[in-house]
This record gives sequence, C-alpha cells and structure tokens, in this order.
Amino acid sequence: MTITLETGPATVPLPTDFPTHAAGYAPPANLSAHDVASVAQTWLSTFERAATTSDGALLATLFTPDGFWRDILAFTNDYRSIRAHNIAAAANVVLPRVQASKFVFGQTAPSLARPFDDVTFLSIQFAFETRSGPGSGSANLVYHEGEWRAFTAFTLLEGVNGVTQRIGEDRPRGVHNTPLGFDDMRALESDFKDRNPGVLITGHNGLSLAAQLKTYGVDSLVIDKQKRVGDNWRLRYKSLSLHDPVHDCHLPFVPFPTTWQKYMPAGKLGNFLEHYVDMLELNVWSEATVDPTRTKFDESTGKWTATVLRTVDGKVETREFTVSHVVLATGLGGGRPKMPAPFAGQASWDGSVMHSAQHKSGADWRGKRALVVGACTSGHDLCVDMAQNGVDVTMLQRSPTFIMTVENGMNKMVVPLYNETMGDVDAVDRVAESSPKFVVKLFHQRFIKELKVEDGELLDGLTRAGFKHWSGPDDSGFIMMALDKAGGYYYSTGGSEMIANGDIKVQQGEIASFEPGKIVKFKDGTEGQFDVVIFATGYTGFPDMVRDTLGPKCAATFNPVWGLDAEGEIQGVARDSGIPNMFFTVGALAAGRLTSKVIALQILQQRLGVFGERYTYARQLEDGGIAGAKAKTNGTV
Repeated sequence: MTITLETGPATVPLPTDFPTHAAGYAPPANLSAHDVASVAQTWLSTFERAATTSDGALLATLFTPDGFWRDILAFTNDYRSIRAHNIAAAANVVLPRVQASKFVFGQTAPSLARPFDDVTFLSIQFAFETRSGPGSGSANLVYHEGEWRAFTAFTLLEGVNGVTQRIGEDRPRGVHNTPLGFDDMRALESDFKDRNPGVLITGHNGLSLAAQLKTYGVDSLVIDKQKRVGDNWRLRYKSLSLHDPVHDCHLPFVPFPTTWQKYMPAGKLGNFLEHYVDMLELNVWSEATVDPTRTKFDESTGKWTATVLRTVDGKVETREFTVSHVVLATGLGGGRPKMPAPFAGQASWDGSVMHSAQHKSGADWRGKRALVVGACTSGHDLCVDMAQNGVDVTMLQRSPTFIMTVENGMNKMVVPLYNETMGDVDAVDRVAESSPKFVVKLFHQRFIKELKVEDGELLDGLTRAGFKHWSGPDDSGFIMMALDKAGGYYYSTGGSEMIANGDIKVQQGEIASFEPGKIVKFKDGTEGQFDVVIFATGYTGFPDMVRDTLGPKCAATFNPVWGLDAEGEIQGVARDSGIPNMFFTVGALAAGRLTSKVIALQILQQRLGVFGERYTYARQLEDGGIAGAKAKTNGTV
C-alpha cells in the first residue's frame, strides 16, 4: 500500500487496496460451544502474552493479512486503525510503554455472529489493565488458512488510574441540612465569582463533554451565544426534525423517555437540552462569547487566559478566566453562513436573496415562487417546507445526490444496533466504534446494494422527475461522504417523494445571472422567475470558528478537522488539534457520547500530568514503520 498524505485541509484519499471482502472466511463445520470458548481463550491469551512480553511480531500473527487493529487511546494515545502489515512495528513501540496485562473476557461470552449470509465472525469482548487505566476491547475472528485470526480488533481506554468516575454506585452522596436552597447553590456554583472553571467549552455541542468532565471531578463552563440552551435547534426553520432515530441519539447518562416519537422535532430536542443542563447541574452561560483578542495560551504556565463577554439583563459583563483547556464545540455547522460570490445582477435584483440560516418558515412565502440552491438535506427540508406552505418551489441541483428513504436506510444500518431492546447504550457504542471506517465502507457497499432494490420505485421516480442520484463513492452510499465532507446525501422523510410526484420541481445546473423582473438565468441558457432565492450552501466552518474564538494565530495553525486520514480515522476530532490544550468535539449526538468521554479522559490525564506521547500515523511513518509509505522530504506528512 502506498499512501501519500496531504498537508493542509485536503482529505487523504482512501487506499486503493483496502480489503474487498470479509467473505470467504467460512467457519469449520459443526463448531461447538466448547470450540468457540477454546478458540477465544487461545486468541486472548496470545494477545496478553504479546502485550506482557512486548512482542509486536507475536501480536501481528493474531490478525489476517487484510485485518485491522483499531485503537482509541488505550495503546497509541490517539485514534488509529492500523493495518495488519503495520501492526508489528506499531506494537513494538507501544506495548513496552502501555504495559497492558490482566486480560479477561467481558460480560458477554464469546459467540458466533453472522452479519451477512456469507460472513461469520467469532466475536470476543474483553477487558484489560494498562499503566494509564482500565481498557476494554473486542475482536471479530475469522477462520483463515486453518486457524482463527482477527479480521478486526478494537481497544479503548475506559478510565484513568486513581480517578473514580462518580456514577452509579460511586455517585456523590449529597449533603443534608444545607444552609442554602438548591437553586441558590446552583446559582453560586455556576457564577464562578470566586474560582476559575477547569475547562472552557464553547457551544451547546459540548454539553455531553461537560457532563463527562463533571463525573471525573473536573469543573467546566459551557458558553453559548444563544439566549437559551437549545436555541441552535429551536430557532432553525420550524419544520426541522432529526433524521436519526431516537435510540441512536441519547445523551450521556440521560436517555430519552421511552414515550418519545422515533424522530424528534428540532424544538423538542432543544427543550430537552435545556432540561439536560438542569438535571445534570451543568454550568452554562447563555448570550456569551469569547473575546479572541484577549484570549491566549501561556506556554510558561501551560494554561489559557480567556476573556468571556456575557450579556446579563441587557448589559455586557467581562470576565477573565484561567483554564487548563479550551474545547470548541460548535459543530460542523460552525463558522458563518457560506454564500457563493455574488452573481451578475444580484445586488440590484428585485427579488429576495438569503442563506438557509435566515429561513424561518415556508409560510412567509405562501403563494410565491422560490428557488432553493442545494440538493442535500437542508435543500430538501427547505423545499418540503415551501411546498407544504403553498409555495411554487424549485430545487437547483448541481451534482448527483445520494438518496435513501429514512425508514429503509435506518432499519438496515442503525436499528440492528440501536433499538428498543439494545440494553446499555455505552456497550452498543463500543460495538459501533469497533469497526475501522474502511470496514464500515465494505459493509455499507452491501447495504446500499440491497437498498437500491428496496427504494427502487422511489429512485425511478426521481429519475423521471429529472433529479440526479447515485450510489455514493464506490457504491458505499452516504457513509464516506458523511465522513469526508458531511454532505452530499439526503435521508428522505418525504422530500424525494414530493420531487417524484411533482410537488417540488428540479432545475439542473448553476446560476449564471440575476435579471430584472425577478428572472434568474442558468448556465444552460434556461431561466425562471422567482420571488426568493435561498442558498442551502452550508457554513464556512472551522477556520472562522477558530478565528472568532481564539484569534488569527490559532486559526493559521490548527490541524485539519473532519475528513479521513490515511488510516480512515476522522481528522482533528478528539485528537491533537495542533493548538496546545485545545480540542474539537464534532459530530452527531450518537458520536458525541463516546467522543465526549475520550476527550474527557485526555483532559483528565493532561491535567494530572500523566498523558503519554501520542503514537500517531505520522510518527510511525517517521519511524519507518508504515509498509510502502514514505515521509515527505520536508519532514511533514
């Protein structure tokens, strides 16, 4: 495998030789429960022997030639999906440092799993200890050339030695006979008049992290520029709802009630977030921002000095804090609304032009004609809202979009893991995270092939309506587009059906100019008359987010965020940001459960001074431990 890493914000291309099958690994006939237990014990005992003797070559023998070892913090202090031919070199470095031992099976006994008719895994769950803290792991073994070896193995740091997470039986006791009432005590705690928070978190996306940090005894303050917690959801267009089922979206420690609908309205989620803050006693300041001109990292102390501007009773108050860490949690929609450069005639056009962030309700345009620029999730949602409110709406599509019905797609990709009977959501998250993204892509290629049949009637209708759709990169659907750019797809909750039956019109191409008489001309020479043009073209993202929070110096030095690195891991999220003691937390609610804990553990270790060196892909590349790859001559990757 030859991989060339790109510097800057460009995403690394996927390897061209990632495994094309997990099939062909049929188990021996008549495999008994005793055989399963024996195979599992032999594999785990060998893993332990390799770990305790720091024998990377022995560890590598436990994997198939196309296998992966995915690690989150436990061994590498990073997110890594190490390919089989690179495992020995990585293990020889990390095993002596980590000193893993005491490997035991988890609560679930080893068993055979059959995710597809032609794929059989012998699945193992286990726990272990390291010099840093406890860890958990899992492995999917396949029968390869007469022996059982791992197609995938996953290891995860679960805690920090010497620090007890205050949950369950270890929850805080509480006190009797307090001199102040609860609300008064909370007001004092959240005001930070006589103390500094340990961690400053910007954005409501950081509530899960604040909850995790609290359980480890780390004080944090979340600042939110909105007036109320949840306004990021509550104040968007009124028709917005989640496209992920409720079982997939639980927040840490507080699952959604079992009476809730499967797909939540955005406003309902916003209200829940407000209650989440109250229930978990999180410290949140609304109508607050960080002043980037008065916020900096002090290398001599290893801490941040941050100035927070907060509006209270109509007046702006200024507070300066010294904190160990800053976390940017404004999500993929951070930055500023992104608009294309003005088109000819746009400035004097006699219709209205706006970004989707400014849209509130299709009712505002009832009886009018609207052009929505964009054919992914926001574009569809806006078109549906318009059509349902009596607007003559046209969608402008520039390139094909991946389409699947939300019911068929979610029932195939999400519901088998996240459902009414799933049990402990944290345990399910470990299963969901155990597969490297390249393997996830393999599985999705199978799902998408089946979905094309199940959604065939709708897809045919879209084609007849002039809407362009495709099966995604390498026929893998939305997953790689979501991981690469968080766009390019739509889970249909009605929009595709409305296009197919003509309630939403489709125009292909791009705008050429705005003309008098509310005319919009397109590059193919056609034109249309519209009262409003709405650009569903996303947001400027992380550079502006960092610049507006930490200043231009940090905006020029942070590592790429989102997109996949050479090992198929998401860049920048819960990893080294390139800015000292600063993390990004980004992603959907489901991803945030595990990500929030991973960030909390890193912050906790760094505050305690016990965080070890990251053994990154780049570091292994420098060491010559990546087969077939070469570092660039300037020393960067």
